[in-house]
Amino acid sequence: MIKYFLAPLLLLMFIIYASEAKANRDTHNHDINKPNISTNDVFALNEAPDDHVLGSNKAPITFIVWASVTCPHCSDWFSNEWPVFNKMLVQTGKVRFIFRELPTQPAQLAMLGFMMAECAPSEKYFDLIEFQMLNQKEMFEMASKGEALSYYKKIGKMSGLEDDNDINVCMQTKEKFDHIINNGKRAQNAGVSGVPSFYINGRNYNSELDAISFVKLVEKMIERGLSDFTDLN
Repeated sequence: MIKYFLAPLLLLMFIIYASEAKANRDTHNHDINKPNISTNDVFALNEAPDDHVLGSNKAPITFIVWASVTCPHCSDWFSNEWPVFNKMLVQTGKVRFIFRELPTQPAQLAMLGFMMAECAPSEKYFDLIEFQMLNQKEMFEMASKGEALSYYKKIGKMSGLEDDNDINVCMQTKEKFDHIINNGKRAQNAGVSGVPSFYINGRNYNSELDAISFVKLVEKMIERGLSDFTDLN
């Protein structure tokens, strides 16, 4: 039964993630422990073969975004800013968008949500992420009532996981789990200190995060032929 199988599994997930990725709290800024920046991972600030990507591979600007499906600030951004960002920048070929998972508290639920998205057909991955961002409050409400598994079974159906056995098999897929852990390690190597975290062409961006500000920034970079947004200052 999923009810009994998932409890120890998710606890194990959390322990492993906490020890390897060192993401241990979800505060006002949804910070994680600030890691030592390393240059060991060539993909930390560049597109990796296992990345989830939207947008043209010829886009002049690449965004790498670390976020969590249990981070309220991430939910706000994807609910309010992502539709405009996607329409005006990604779908127009101006931006290549890379999404990387970085679970925050409650990490067990974040890992469960991410794993189900990972187990979905690749073309449905972003649909599953968007759904969880848009319905995050419902998830928290159901979790507070002890009904989280009902919520995730619904996500499982969307992922093509038809029954408890499919979900259990998904949760045990090492390749999917390792992908999420590797994104945590890449976050460490990139110097990520909280989520949502935005990197533009490999440089950390810490200014306004609303879609219109991003549109103006990208258009200025393209107009001036710049790859580094700090050259606009």
